[in-house]
Amino acid sequence: MNLYRIHFMPGFLLVGALCFGAPASAGTPPATAAPGAVEATQPRPEAQFTPSLRYGDRLLTEDTVWKGAVLVEGAVTVAPQATLTIEPGTVVRFGGKDPSGAVLVVQGRIAAEGTKESPIVFTSGFAVPAAGDWQGVMLLGSEKRNVFENCRIDGAQTGLEVIFSKLTLKNVRAERSKTGMRFQDALVVMEGGGSSDCDTGLSFSESESTLRDLHVIGNRKGVDAQRSSVYLQEGSLSMNGSAFSCDDCRVKLQGGAVSDNGRGITLYESEGAVTGVQVARNSDYGISLTSSRIRVTANHVTGNGNSGLLVFDGSSVAWDNAIYDNGYDLYNAGKEEFRAPGNWWGAAGPKIYDNGGAGKVLSAPRLAAPPEAGSK
Repeated sequence: MNLYRIHFMPGFLLVGALCFGAPASAGTPPATAAPGAVEATQPRPEAQFTPSLRYGDRLLTEDTVWKGAVLVEGAVTVAPQATLTIEPGTVVRFGGKDPSGAVLVVQGRIAAEGTKESPIVFTSGFAVPAAGDWQGVMLLGSEKRNVFENCRIDGAQTGLEVIFSKLTLKNVRAERSKTGMRFQDALVVMEGGGSSDCDTGLSFSESESTLRDLHVIGNRKGVDAQRSSVYLQEGSLSMNGSAFSCDDCRVKLQGGAVSDNGRGITLYESEGAVTGVQVARNSDYGISLTSSRIRVTANHVTGNGNSGLLVFDGSSVAWDNAIYDNGYDLYNAGKEEFRAPGNWWGAAGPKIYDNGGAGKVLSAPRLAAPPEAGSK
């Protein structure tokens, strides 16, 4: 049996413009750039602020409090015995001669607890941040009670990187970064917040995560996980190229919505459940399952462009769902029987692709009406 991985290939939009101008006067040749010349770029304006604290390369060996405006112009490291406390309303900017290398590394403990009225902001030294302006915030080998609450991270290479560490996040967002948040061998609890306008929103590797009420919007990849345990409850994933992708993971998706993405939920060699999720209007597919043991129950799968449910083998089972008005409601690209009993397929009945008879789909019995919300 051939196994297929789904890869995202961003499209490109080329726009041409044709401009007409008055002809040059006689004897005056048009100006041309010298061969190999590079057009000068305007310097980016820096943010206007006066820091109350300013750091170059620094090792913090004692408990430290940041408040007001803080400027980091190098690598600041919190030693294992120290705690960095950041007060509500603090703005930490990362700049200097080489702003791309400006970073906060926490080997001790960090408590960055803002409020909804006075959030904490980690951002670049430029007036308008862009992805990669500064390196990011890194927790490295810290298993202490680290907490971020009501924080925004903007314009970093990797906004928040958590390696062999424990962390609790509440209402923390990463924006306009190459990678919003990356977790490696980490234990993370995250409630609220999320990521937007990043190349990769949330990345998990060899980690255990409990995620609630996240908003992951407008990223090339929304949530991307390998060899991890991911429990996502009541998440909202929209306008991403690929919304949610797991490879060799333990997965539980419960409630929430995965809608208006390029691709919806992609599970490869994973196990777990997808329950009670609104999977709608994704331009490619709603749910894709390859070599995965997944219970697909009580979901509402509709309006997805090519297929509602795309499967490559018979390892998963789908029941008690409403699956209708998709390009194909169920597309079996494999050569094994796929079982999908007890679903509602809309008034017109199911649109099923069975790979020319090689991938039979068992859809009986069929529900006469949509299942009740929350039934399993």
